[in-house]
Amino acid sequence: MATNSLSIKYRPLKIGFLIRDGSIDDLVKAAETNTLLWGGIYNPIIPVSKSNKDFSNQLLNLFSVDVLFAVSNTEEINQIIKTNPFLKDPSHYAENIFYEDWHTKKNIIAYLDSINIFEYYWEKEFKNKPVPFKSNCALVKWENADFCSNLFSITFGQFPTHYNLKDDFQSAFLRGLKSEEIIIPNEAAIQSDLIKTITPIKATSLGLSGYGGTWRGDGLYIGSESDFTDLLYFWNLRAAGLRLDFLSKGQLNRFDGAIKTIIKQLDGVPNKNPNIEDWITIYSQGDHEEIKEITKSLQGKKRFMYSHCDELIWSGLNIKPSDFYFKWQQVLANVEKKYEGYTITSSLPEKSFLNSERSRNTDSQSLAVSISPNGEFSYPFHTLRPPFIRDLNEFYSREISFDPWRVRSEKDGIAAIQKVYDQSLMLSPLSHQKIIEKIFEHAGYKASISQPGLLAKQIIEGMREDNPLEACRIFKITGVRKLITSPLTAKKKRIKRSDATRIIWESNFSKFESLYIESRDSKKLSTSDVFNFLIKKRIFAPKLRLIHKLLRTKSTFKCRNCGLKEKINVLVYEADWICPNCFHKHFMPNYILEDFQNNSNKYWRFERSGLFSKENNQEGAIPVIISLLTFARILDTNKFLYSTSLKLKSSKPCEIDFCILQYGRGENIQIGIAECKSEGQQITQQNINNMKAVQDEMKKIKIDCFLIFSKTVDNYNSSELQLFNSLKEENRKFIILSNKELEPYHPYWELNETENLPEKYALDMSGMCRNSQYMYLK
Repeated sequence: MATNSLSIKYRPLKIGFLIRDGSIDDLVKAAETNTLLWGGIYNPIIPVSKSNKDFSNQLLNLFSVDVLFAVSNTEEINQIIKTNPFLKDPSHYAENIFYEDWHTKKNIIAYLDSINIFEYYWEKEFKNKPVPFKSNCALVKWENADFCSNLFSITFGQFPTHYNLKDDFQSAFLRGLKSEEIIIPNEAAIQSDLIKTITPIKATSLGLSGYGGTWRGDGLYIGSESDFTDLLYFWNLRAAGLRLDFLSKGQLNRFDGAIKTIIKQLDGVPNKNPNIEDWITIYSQGDHEEIKEITKSLQGKKRFMYSHCDELIWSGLNIKPSDFYFKWQQVLANVEKKYEGYTITSSLPEKSFLNSERSRNTDSQSLAVSISPNGEFSYPFHTLRPPFIRDLNEFYSREISFDPWRVRSEKDGIAAIQKVYDQSLMLSPLSHQKIIEKIFEHAGYKASISQPGLLAKQIIEGMREDNPLEACRIFKITGVRKLITSPLTAKKKRIKRSDATRIIWESNFSKFESLYIESRDSKKLSTSDVFNFLIKKRIFAPKLRLIHKLLRTKSTFKCRNCGLKEKINVLVYEADWICPNCFHKHFMPNYILEDFQNNSNKYWRFERSGLFSKENNQEGAIPVIISLLTFARILDTNKFLYSTSLKLKSSKPCEIDFCILQYGRGENIQIGIAECKSEGQQITQQNINNMKAVQDEMKKIKIDCFLIFSKTVDNYNSSELQLFNSLKEENRKFIILSNKELEPYHPYWELNETENLPEKYALDMSGMCRNSQYMYLK
């Protein structure tokens, strides 16, 4: 049984609160509900309207929510829930966050709630403090008639009283955190001390650490306390992980002291880079000159940067939400081969963020376990880090855990929704082939591996068990490809060893003498090493000459395991032999050169065997394999998936020679679809038209698609280059490969440096695209 290391990060579920667009009442209700949840301050609020559905979906994708909660029920909100059926808790009994306790008939919460925070810090910090002691936590109260009442609910948070809750959250906050009460008199100035306090909504962030996120800095949001969009943007900017406070432009005198305290605090924060000055960001959707005038009296040591807020900032190019987790831990998982796939089982680490002396049973509350494997060698051609495509959540979940509601796609792995009481994890890594086929299905194609694709796949996997594609480097050698297609090795024809090595040598073998194919004693690769490797991989098989078969010629063989000698029939060297003394199994063709030395041509001839014995040019598998090897040099192997030839069925069916998938560089997903040719074959306009149609469909699902043209020749002909120039004029993304890139170990490192490649150290398909156009179309 193999093992694998997993990175485990517990986190609260990220809940998307669906509200009516323009409804401040819904906004306040969502803010109040979030004071009941651990991580509530980081839950986005999503406005839904009939006229702007795109913005709702944009926020759902940007914040990558795990579950949805409808604050109000409207036709539009219900439609959002209907179109995202798998954004619900696997248990289903808590679709509205709350469910009824059968004993008390009161409501309890299905997800990690904030009382867990209060109990944890009570045990850790405040349990042994004297009775009069008060912490820097504060329950802020105000009058309902206060003009800023809605803003206060969103800024400070307050515990709702209309949910018929079993637990008293307000008392737990006051008692567990040794909090004081602060009352804001109607229309009175905001106390500057409030800025330094931990309010109920800020308390929901305790114990969580943020990773990644937007480059924009902390600061102020300036807007109107009665404007829905201002309040919404303020909440969601803070939910993205920014440290932000609200300045009401209609109540400047009231907020003046508090805001100056905030500016002073931000001025005191050290620069993230000692050589680069930080700034304080001023967010607003108002007139730029008006905002600059308001901030004149607030200027501190750091300069202000002004950021205009509208729907465009939520496109994913400006604001990028941080991901918030509890402690990051490592666990060891067992990997077991089952049927056509694998099963991974692991014990979950202790949930140290929960108080072991809890006063109530919260075992049935849900949380997320983010899982990222540290290497995936234990389950080849499978992954637990599928591409971050939220539309494939159901597929991922069914394949990985058999439960369509349990798994969520994340940027660097997956998250499984678990109960607090769960102590173990069992997952099934996803097949690379299934992922690629599902992405084509998402783009409108029914994809299945073709006969040539099946043959290429079997050739690759037959080379060795671990990382078999790397064992295919042998096919980079021009002489090997010529030997396999030579008339001397055609079906029912046998070749001398000396003739085979001569064919390999005559095809400019000297440029491959530094190629590493397996361990060897000499610095340089020899033609004999190459032919031995072809025998070892059963691409060529030895056949004893007829006369020696008839004579039953014998030879003395020394067992490589026990060292004892046996007299055996020379015919045994054609296959396997088991030593009668130690029962060790030998693959005898490996020892022909060593045992027969200069008599090899006297006794033996060689013929193509296995998948190479057919006169079908291996269905074009060799160009496909060395093309895949070329991409393996460029792309990150941890986020590099491939499939050999696929049939794509749609209204415009076609076939591609291979497909590669790269992801994990930010949120960008790149896919390459290829047309491969051997020497003597031609790339046609029809080939290109078929691939362009696929590229257009991939663009619709926001996947960056590249056309790949690979040919085992030194140069393309003029008609093919003309076709490539037409693609360039259309601003198509494409990659061109010839022997110039296919045969070296790395496609670009060995090229003449005077070529001034745009991306000599290319890391993705975009860099390869620029190199191709420079090398072939300049």
